[in-house]
Amino acid sequence: MPKTSAVFLDAANTLLHKPDLYPAIGKVLRDAGIDVPEKEIASRHRLVSEALEFPDRTSRDFYQQFNAQFLRALGIAAEPDLVDAIHDACSYLPWAKFPDVACLETITLPLGVLSNWDRSLPDKLQSLTGVAFRWVLGSEDQQARKPDPVFFEMMLRVAACPAHEIAYVGDSVRLDMEPARRLGIRAYLIDRDDLYPHTDQPRLRSLAGLAAVL
Repeated sequence: MPKTSAVFLDAANTLLHKPDLYPAIGKVLRDAGIDVPEKEIASRHRLVSEALEFPDRTSRDFYQQFNAQFLRALGIAAEPDLVDAIHDACSYLPWAKFPDVACLETITLPLGVLSNWDRSLPDKLQSLTGVAFRWVLGSEDQQARKPDPVFFEMMLRVAACPAHEIAYVGDSVRLDMEPARRLGIRAYLIDRDDLYPHTDQPRLRSLAGLAAVL
């Protein structure tokens, strides 16, 4: 097994998520007479997330565009009332840590975060009690964003070790896996909901499996 000197993780949908998001979308659709299974909502939502560029600070205009594309990905017409209803139902939903984040407490290697996030990232990570991060690199603070390789090179500099000695976990093929692996970083796709059963990337179904690859 290769030597591991540091472990970095993405934040959104890797360490933190909005557990009420997909249920809220499902309710809006059901109220409109459209019944979509939650796993299908999650799959199409993730598909659109891979295709669109998220700014560090989102806006109503951005989410109107996102929700319109999401509805079309489900084969549903992006009627303005439905687009607005999804936005209103999903605005300001709270972030929460994934239950399996507790597994990180047993990892003795130095931990870091590399995430497209605004300057609130350190505050959001405070909810991960019991997990200490030596490095927190947020895109707004660093003025660089994934998938730009410059952002990943910052990770290499702060860790001060070769790329192959870093294990990195993220939920996006475009933003996490592709740029990290091009630099020689050992990247793992976190796929708790089995949305990517056919992936050609190293995959973790839970952070509980991380220790086994370090």
